[in-house]
Amino acid sequence: MGLPHSTLDTLGLPDADAVSAWQESIGVMFDTRLNAGVDPSFRAEVDGFLLGDLALGRCSAPAQWFDRSRRKIERDNLDHIMLQFYLEGSCGRRDGSSDEVTRPGDLWVTDLAQPLASGTTAFSNLNIVLPRRIIAPLLSQPQSHHMRVLPGQDPLVKLLRSHMLALISTAPEMREDDAVSVLSPTIALAAAALNGVVDEAGAAPVASAIMGSIRRHIEHHLANPALSASAVAQLFGMSERKLYYLFEPFGGFATYVQDRRLQRCYEALIDPDLHRLSIAEIAESMGFLHPKSFSRAFSRKMGMTAREVRAAAGQRDTVPLGRQNGDQWWSWINQMR
Repeated sequence: MGLPHSTLDTLGLPDADAVSAWQESIGVMFDTRLNAGVDPSFRAEVDGFLLGDLALGRCSAPAQWFDRSRRKIERDNLDHIMLQFYLEGSCGRRDGSSDEVTRPGDLWVTDLAQPLASGTTAFSNLNIVLPRRIIAPLLSQPQSHHMRVLPGQDPLVKLLRSHMLALISTAPEMREDDAVSVLSPTIALAAAALNGVVDEAGAAPVASAIMGSIRRHIEHHLANPALSASAVAQLFGMSERKLYYLFEPFGGFATYVQDRRLQRCYEALIDPDLHRLSIAEIAESMGFLHPKSFSRAFSRKMGMTAREVRAAAGQRDTVPLGRQNGDQWWSWINQMR
């Protein structure tokens, strides 16, 4: 079976609809604004593939600004690292802290869990989105890579770029079992490029496999109030200290579990098929036994109360363009938890 494949091309749409379609799709990660003086004839293209736990794609679009506010971060709960090779055009900060911008071949790094204010010229780039859970254990400083520009002439950066170009060119012929075989080397190479050194052989596949298994176990048992660090550590034959270390990039084991439960509650609240369930019933189904504690945690994480989320969902009379299809690349980004 071939890899999941998704495309977006605004060619042929009226200018306003083209911009809207692009902003709706890229809105899963960024708020965007066209730069002043941009040609009103707007065209954006994305060609994406899903390789197991990561998304790979090629993108081109006109000059614009990209933003991720703290409020957006709290609401969308994305926790991914995005690596972008700018093949044409450039990207840089807008906060004035650096005047460094990418040149063709350079690597731009975005930590989607941190605020962002960047700007691009008209560009074409190659990008890969990796959930933090699969790459953070391999990084020497997981939180320090946001808005970095890595020179394209660096040997490890050059090697990663060549690898990604090979992946995107062969992806149309790849099968899902092929993706499994290239996943660990891709993650290891990405970590090596960010760290500036090659890690110990075998460390990446082992760490990724363990973390993936634990995460799948948590997803299957989120509704169980008895889900605990001690029980999970015992099941996977490790110490609680080791488990806490693995989940340190997420703020700890308990924080990770609560965040996943809150995200599930959010999804249930906006699901019209579950509107018959009360907020209390939804919270209880995800292991929240105390309504007041749930309300505080939900509001703090989402920036809105559960009642406000449900009310807002009920007022929507249209579905954003393209989002009705769960096979679209922007849906993959949301699903890669």
